[in-house]
Amino acid sequence: MCNAYGTIGYSRSAFVHDLLGIPRNLDYDKPRKVVRPTDVVPVIRSGDRGPEQISMRWGLIPAWSRQMPERPLTNARSETVDELKSFAESFRMRRCIMPGDEFYEWIKGTKQRLTFRPVQEEFLFAGLWDSWKDGDNLVESCVMLTTTANDVMAPIHDRMPVILKPEDCIRWMAADTAVEDLRALLVPLNNDLITLVDEGGSLKQTSLF
Repeated sequence: MCNAYGTIGYSRSAFVHDLLGIPRNLDYDKPRKVVRPTDVVPVIRSGDRGPEQISMRWGLIPAWSRQMPERPLTNARSETVDELKSFAESFRMRRCIMPGDEFYEWIKGTKQRLTFRPVQEEFLFAGLWDSWKDGDNLVESCVMLTTTANDVMAPIHDRMPVILKPEDCIRWMAADTAVEDLRALLVPLNNDLITLVDEGGSLKQTSLF
């Protein structure tokens, strides 16, 4: 969880640009109702000149991989992210933000889709990224972190994405943030900052990480 979410084209968002000082770029201004594993998604990361926006494949491919994983690594449990080989180095050195304005979950045993939306602004999902070379082709990819569900999410699933508060974004991406300070950010979103909407959707569900 989560294996499907939606984006509004975050370069339109004055909220993100004012917060991080990222120049507007119309190439990233492409709203998509549904983003799925292996899709190319908008990501914010720290660059040489500060925060930058870039597109990446959703489904992490660790730099050491000999081949693309058969199963996309779309989610990483925050409790063990610094212990597992696939994620540990990226957690220490390559953290990012995956903006979105909603994510989806299904009622167990049905095709009924539920939509979770932010009460204000947009979701800022905590992520990691890595670069992988396939011959001469460089593939940059990302993974979304998950944590235990809050009270809004718990009746549907026991996990939810790690959603950062705006004031924590710079600290999350900064190279010099201590591990204990990073871990303090990997907590469920406050109940009053997320709302549940039943849209009656029936997108095909993928297995949860």
